[in-house]
Amino acid sequence: MQSPYSDSTIDRILLTLESIEETIINLIEWNRNVKSAEDYYTTQTGMQLLAANCTLITAIGEGINRINRIQPDFLQTNFPNIPWKAIIGMRNHIAHGYFELDAEMVFDAIIYDIPPLHTTIKSAIRLCRQ
Repeated sequence: MQSPYSDSTIDRILLTLESIEETIINLIEWNRNVKSAEDYYTTQTGMQLLAANCTLITAIGEGINRINRIQPDFLQTNFPNIPWKAIIGMRNHIAHGYFELDAEMVFDAIIYDIPPLHTTIKSAIRLCRQ
């Protein structure tokens, strides 16, 4: 079946998806020993990890934005089960929330939202490589 997307469009989407996957892998690995949001607050290293997590989550939102600019219907059409607007909204909250950061929100996103997103990103990568 012929793809409705051009090869150059798919190549750009694929590069972005691969970057998102690498970012997700880092989030999962770096937070492997974090058991609660309180773990971020108990040490300087925990606070640094929280800041790094925010940077990575922001990067994921930026990547989703980039894919939406390249091909607005790609993610929503192919993977409607993921709340793409909420991912972008989280990026916006972190990027513009400044000192209103909620460690519980970040922790919950990493524990509950990132694993299914990772599965979907891997599926999207496979779709682009077909």
